[in-house]
Amino acid sequence: MQLSTPVVALTPIDIQNIETDHGAVILIVDGLGASYIDPEKIPYALDGNPMEKPNIQNISTLAKDGLQAFSVLTPSTEGENGHSVIVTGNPGATSAMITHNDATIYDVARDNGYLMFAILEKGDTTELLAEQDVAIYDSTTSINDPQMKVVLNDNSGQRDTDMIIDVEKIFKEYAILGPTYVQQYKEGKIERYNAYNLWGIETALEVIELMEQYPDQKYILTINIGAIDTAGLYRRNEGYIECIEELDIMIQPLIERAEDNDLAFILTSDHGMAFQSVNGRGGSKSEKYATSPEVLQIPFIATSSNIERKLVDEQLGQEDIAPTILSILDLPNELRFSTGDSFATKRYVNFKILLTETGSVSITSDKRTILETEGDSEYIFYGLEPEKEYIINAELSGNNNQAYERTVFADSDKVIRFEVDKRTDKDMIPKGMRKTLGSILIISINLTGLAIIFRVVKS
Repeated sequence: MQLSTPVVALTPIDIQNIETDHGAVILIVDGLGASYIDPEKIPYALDGNPMEKPNIQNISTLAKDGLQAFSVLTPSTEGENGHSVIVTGNPGATSAMITHNDATIYDVARDNGYLMFAILEKGDTTELLAEQDVAIYDSTTSINDPQMKVVLNDNSGQRDTDMIIDVEKIFKEYAILGPTYVQQYKEGKIERYNAYNLWGIETALEVIELMEQYPDQKYILTINIGAIDTAGLYRRNEGYIECIEELDIMIQPLIERAEDNDLAFILTSDHGMAFQSVNGRGGSKSEKYATSPEVLQIPFIATSSNIERKLVDEQLGQEDIAPTILSILDLPNELRFSTGDSFATKRYVNFKILLTETGSVSITSDKRTILETEGDSEYIFYGLEPEKEYIINAELSGNNNQAYERTVFADSDKVIRFEVDKRTDKDMIPKGMRKTLGSILIISINLTGLAIIFRVVKS
């Protein structure tokens, strides 16, 4: 295949036709442990007794129809940090990391024309809110006295467009309605918890319905549902289970609306929940809870038009979620701090190739030239056959006509940078090796620091 392309910022090239969803609904169920919804797991209390599990149908069907993983380990039981890990792909992420350029899935998506909307009952750090174009959040994170506020940012330069104004209008309406959802029930009643979650789901449905009027606009809608976590803390296992069962019922319209609008649907959590005993209170952050599998193991379930049904048995990290979301959306993993790997399985892979200046690129495999193109400095090749070795040749158009060659194994989507005498491309390192190298680097830095401290103390 021979292509000649004009000089533009980025040239997309289809090797084969692929189906990419129009965006994503990311549902973060605060405090939902994988042990409670995985049919193969039994949750246990800290005293060793088995716990009751919720009777769920819609979440189970969602898992069977898509990509499911129930052995995803969260590196931190601090809820704010869990959200930061989910969106950055870095296991040590805090909210401060979110502020850096190219740090989050939102940064990558925005560079590719997406808008960001968020409905956050919890996890509403200033930094996460700043990543959104429009967001609504509970400033009190209180089921007894919810105070919803709306944030409007100008990240995309579309602040004054009808679309953004319409989303902001919905959020302002539901900010007023928020307290009325829970006030019809007495404080402490489980119905109040469920009404709080229902507010978040119904607000999301309104946004998706509105965006049907703008079919050309891709977007990510992030929803944090907070009452399950709170129920575990204050309503013991019985309230926790009942809240999960009610959420299972109320999310079905959200799942259907996402599918009808060609949106990927992703369900995950920041951390899980453990209980002292069958009738004891729950927790996740204090020392006696934080090391429990019921707290550390979170679920990840995704449905999309381009991923295969798959149950991932091996242990994963919460840092793998961000690269997986990007792969599902066929977005390049250009996350600045990510050490995670995508575990989504597609029938194809994509290569993004970056040159330091305008140049030509050719891709060959099995001694056959698949594609030759020229005239740009950035290319995305969609639809390459996976699990194959490719040879990529690049030649710059400058005075020196520098030529480069890389051999790449296509086990996942790649970002391939042709740079002179710069760092090794992280995507050239085999999957799984990056975490090992990162750990070695962290250990060496710590040892160096200890040596310096020892020297200072000795002196």
